[in-house]
Amino acid sequence: MTHHTWRPGTRLVVQERWHDHLWSAVPHVLVEDGDWCVTHVPVGTTAGYASSVGVPGRDHLSRSERKLVAMQTLVYEVVERTIDLRTLHFFAPGSWARVILGWTPAGEFLGWYVNLELPPVRMPDGIQTMDLVLDVQVLPDRSWTWKDREDFEEAVRRGVLDGGLLATLEDHAHRVLAQATGRTGPFEARWLDWRPDPTWPRPVLPSAYRPGGSGWSAR
Repeated sequence: MTHHTWRPGTRLVVQERWHDHLWSAVPHVLVEDGDWCVTHVPVGTTAGYASSVGVPGRDHLSRSERKLVAMQTLVYEVVERTIDLRTLHFFAPGSWARVILGWTPAGEFLGWYVNLELPPVRMPDGIQTMDLVLDVQVLPDRSWTWKDREDFEEAVRRGVLDGGLLATLEDHAHRVLAQATGRTGPFEARWLDWRPDPTWPRPVLPSAYRPGGSGWSAR
């Protein structure tokens, strides 16, 4: 990743882009910047997403089907959603796997989510990536399962994703699972008790990334 110097507490935007379309924009707070770029999203954060909600003819589709159709057609609406979990995100240079720790608002630890996505690119105001459908869920006891493999296969069948990605995604997923076994990186015990600095302001979605903002109109 091209390096931009960020200090703890810096507000960033993590954006997904798909075929040069903004796909999501989530405000984060920088926690630690070293081998990993670690960011935090507090409960109640407002984020912007490309969505099939409100697009005619898609109401009857499943959630995963609506996502694939939007990716395939590049026809979507922009919606704002409030995030209902507290999360920590671990981005590593060159990695196709973002590791996310999640807690309920009451503080119950839910485990780790391995989001398989394009390697992160640092931008002046944050990080750019794109979700690639396939994921891994790691429970608090460190048992794990693949998530959305059928959706990934369907995306390949439709030509939305390249089937050649699978070997890369599986390789990076297994690297992360080795860290889970070794209790290193995002799986170190210290992160389970991590709490944000109470002086940090809640990250706010910049106007360019809100519905109707200039970030969504750029192609």
